[in-house]
Amino acid sequence: MKPQLTILAISLALAGCGGSGGSDTSASAAPTYTVSGTITAQNIDLQSQVCADINQNYMCDSGEPSSTANANGEFSITSTKKSILSVPLLAQVDAGIAANSTSASASSYAYIAAPGLQKNTGNEINGISSLLAGYVADGLTVTEANSKLKAQLAKSGISISGDIQDDLSASELASLEQNIVSTIKAFKHSNRAFMLAQLSAKFDKSAADYVNGVLTNEEVVAFANFLEGELKAATALNDTGVIRYFSDIDDTQDVAEPQSSFPGQDAEYGFDKTELNTNTGNGFQFAKLDANGQVLADDAAEWSCVLDQRSGLIWESKTDDENSIQHKDRLLALELPGVVTPYDQDVDLATCKTKGDQVCTTQDYVEHINSINLCGKSDWRLPTFHEFYNLLDFGETETNSDGRAYGLTYKYFPHQTAGIDYTSYIGSVWNQSIIYNQYSNTAVDGGFYYNEIGTLGGDRGYISSLEIYSGDVDSSDNYDSYQFPARLVSLQGK
Repeated sequence: MKPQLTILAISLALAGCGGSGGSDTSASAAPTYTVSGTITAQNIDLQSQVCADINQNYMCDSGEPSSTANANGEFSITSTKKSILSVPLLAQVDAGIAANSTSASASSYAYIAAPGLQKNTGNEINGISSLLAGYVADGLTVTEANSKLKAQLAKSGISISGDIQDDLSASELASLEQNIVSTIKAFKHSNRAFMLAQLSAKFDKSAADYVNGVLTNEEVVAFANFLEGELKAATALNDTGVIRYFSDIDDTQDVAEPQSSFPGQDAEYGFDKTELNTNTGNGFQFAKLDANGQVLADDAAEWSCVLDQRSGLIWESKTDDENSIQHKDRLLALELPGVVTPYDQDVDLATCKTKGDQVCTTQDYVEHINSINLCGKSDWRLPTFHEFYNLLDFGETETNSDGRAYGLTYKYFPHQTAGIDYTSYIGSVWNQSIIYNQYSNTAVDGGFYYNEIGTLGGDRGYISSLEIYSGDVDSSDNYDSYQFPARLVSLQGK
């Protein structure tokens, strides 16, 4: 693996070299990229701001490439950031929030979206494109999003030939398009990615018919409120798992009792204390699931998945069998459809090369686990940064063969990765945390920065920024970057 210096080390090295050193100061103009298209949503002001959602928080932030559409809804965005072609495109519209909500968290703006399609021209933003974007926000590829949405439409007798993004303004989709935009405008919560993903997955399960006819405001708000409830259930935080106290009298060992001389410690607060006092746990509520997704007895000796009853997320169980594709230490190259293509040298070092199979990247692994319908689910994906961090148990005392404490609750997650030698923050697994707000003048063209979460021993919860290579990196001039195992997640009820 190519050694990677920290930004501080690089700065010191340059200082030691005396600075200028004959470097080439000539500058050529940075290349620019353009993405254009049309807002075609009904009953909104077409002269709306449109932005490329670089940080993918589903709102137009200051500094993100943007423009204002003309009276026909036509827009064009130009930027030196190539990612404008692959990130969601958002149209900022008036939410009319005063009529629907007095919530302090409500925004006066709503955002309809289109997934990044790598298209310079011909992009279209409306309610139907927002459904596709919602599925992509939940980890699906555009192709998978098309399949999901077509299946939902088929239930209402609507058949779209070809890709839906090429027929977003079809007359048979007019009612659905308008109802989706109205529902997005009724959202009160700021977690827009989750809300949009839930709307995509569940509009066909609403008591109101989203496809045949325009809904009343009451029907729209009722379903928006239902999705708000789904958000509350699915984003509840676990506690830290810390149930013991540091003692300033004997600092060689934690103690079970609160310390009056050292007040305000973690164990005095939250679910940890409440559940410890009632002998029900350490701030987590897990359930073991069988291969069909049915809840097992808590003392079951074998299980396939783990349900986090606080967050509503279902986690894949790993195995200690080295011949299994679900082995805890199976290494994968990172692949995030539409964002990161796999780097050849990382693929060459993946476990698939020694096992002789084709599951080499994180996307290969996602597709494999979905193909076997693990625990009755087919929406498995890499977790987000926050989803995985919420799973960490800082109170776990069970250790691995190297004497390092596990980062996840051992009773439910007995098979945890041991990590790899070239990073000190061992026990890492892949998540989706590609970041764009870090810069180094030594960064490799085509590389990305990534937030790695340490999960073992003293590094539990430690976050390190690593440079990950993509398929755009010249492999003839660079070594490999990183390969980690993956632990996939699914949402309960989907």
